[in-house]
Amino acid sequence: MPQIVEVGSFTVVGLKVACQAAQLTERRMALWERLRTFASEIPNQTTGRFMDICLFKKGSLVIHCVAMQVETVDIIPNGMTTFSIPAQSYVYTSHQGPAENVQQSLHQIKQWAKEHRCRLDPTHFTIDVTVSEDPPIHALYMKLEDVKRESIEVVV
Repeated sequence: MPQIVEVGSFTVVGLKVACQAAQLTERRMALWERLRTFASEIPNQTTGRFMDICLFKKGSLVIHCVAMQVETVDIIPNGMTTFSIPAQSYVYTSHQGPAENVQQSLHQIKQWAKEHRCRLDPTHFTIDVTVSEDPPIHALYMKLEDVKRESIEVVV
């Protein structure tokens, strides 16, 4: 059952791609292969869990990254980048089952948010944390609309 949660700020190190939505599956697979190969080179990891993050989606443009959470950023492995994720409110749910079915759980979050009159972030900011690979368990987070930004837009 989805629920609203507050997540504090954190930092990740990983690989990023900007592409058309139709290309994302193929491009993401290449990112995952590379991240899994070089994950041990990422210093200061917090949990060792892989994260799949949709940073931005508008129309057919998608900016996506695969990453690992770190305590501090001292060294960034060659070809990787770092992102600071600010403290935010999310709709959260757990997904048990193959990664191929994560989209069904994300759809459930969207339905739940609609039924509970929660506005999701228009940039589609989403985090998928691989909690366990065997059995497959994912923690899914969809960012809620930023109320402060919304208030400013109404005033202006």
